[in-house]
Amino acid sequence: MPLGKYAANTTVPVERSRVEVERILTKYGATKFGTMSEETKVTIYFEVKGRQVQWSIPLPPKGKYRHAVDHDREVRRRWRVLVITVKAMLEAVESKLLSFDQAFLSHIVIPGTARTLGETIVPKLDALYQGLSLPALLAENP
Repeated sequence: MPLGKYAANTTVPVERSRVEVERILTKYGATKFGTMSEETKVTIYFEVKGRQVQWSIPLPPKGKYRHAVDHDREVRRRWRVLVITVKAMLEAVESKLLSFDQAFLSHIVIPGTARTLGETIVPKLDALYQGLSLPALLAENP
């Protein structure tokens, strides 16, 4: 029997989840926090011990669903997944299973850019395994 999606039937409003994420981040030492919402994604921004973090969460396109209520349910579900993920990652850091940098590496903003390490490196991983040099891996895309 396949497992269902986490929080598939949640009724928790997005705003409550957003505030919960902010509360969790503050509890674990975030000194700055912000969100930006677009139709296709929401991005959270925060800073912990000088590390700027930017994490974009894809949202489903409205046209994917026949009814707005189904779209809204999926958006609420994704926010609940974000809540549990942020909490688990920060608890792993607090429990010294991971360092902050290890847990959030792909979401850390490269100083002097608006890009995260993940945005820079992940699209080039296949090329790295095919011989791309490490300096080329870190170079910005043309």
